[in-house]
Amino acid sequence: MSAPPAAPEEFRVAASAEIAAYLQQLQRDHVTVLLSGPPGWSLSSRVTALDVAAGVIGLDIGADPEGISQALVAGGEITGVAYLGAIRLQFELDDAVLVSGAQGAVLRSSLPERLYRFQRRQSFRVQPAGTLYPRVVLPGGETPGQALRVLDLSIGGLALTLPADTASPLALGHATPALVLELDRITALRVTLLPHHVSPITGDAAGTQQLGCAFVDLDTSATRTLQVYVDQTQKRRRLLKLDL
Repeated sequence: MSAPPAAPEEFRVAASAEIAAYLQQLQRDHVTVLLSGPPGWSLSSRVTALDVAAGVIGLDIGADPEGISQALVAGGEITGVAYLGAIRLQFELDDAVLVSGAQGAVLRSSLPERLYRFQRRQSFRVQPAGTLYPRVVLPGGETPGQALRVLDLSIGGLALTLPADTASPLALGHATPALVLELDRITALRVTLLPHHVSPITGDAAGTQQLGCAFVDLDTSATRTLQVYVDQTQKRRRLLKLDL
């Protein structure tokens, strides 16, 4: 299976020992691995078995009432994405098969021959000045209680504000599709977000939290729109500093 086009060669890890070390860390830290494949299927899993000598990896699927794991295997192209701190890992799973277990299904595959390693904060992040926009509208409507304000934003992901002692409305480690990112009153993008952490906002006396999310499979048009927004926001902030 060929490497995904969004993964430049300079980020490639090809040494088998290094690949095995990353996969072992995913297993040891119980890190969520998002599995995806055409035509847009996605499913969360975790590495539960790793036999480097035999060249085999097993990922726990758990309950899968919608049969997404079967669709992924049938599609023949499965990409795994996981986060280790500020590092984003991406790899392909070849020759995948489903194996039934006592706790649910396990996806078994040969070890990836290559892995791509990205710095998650490689993209420049900006902090919008507005109090209403940008925001992410949650499923179910557009009332203020169903939208989360964006704290910072880049073409790779964003952070959303959460009131103190509020549970995340988006499940950590699970990609949520069909969300609407409203950059302003007239610009709205349909996005898929993968929440990966909730943490307090430093210095916020009210105890407000931030929900860190990565974009999943942004199309070219949305990426271009986000890049323009980030560039314009950065320029405005520079001008404001010059005026002070």
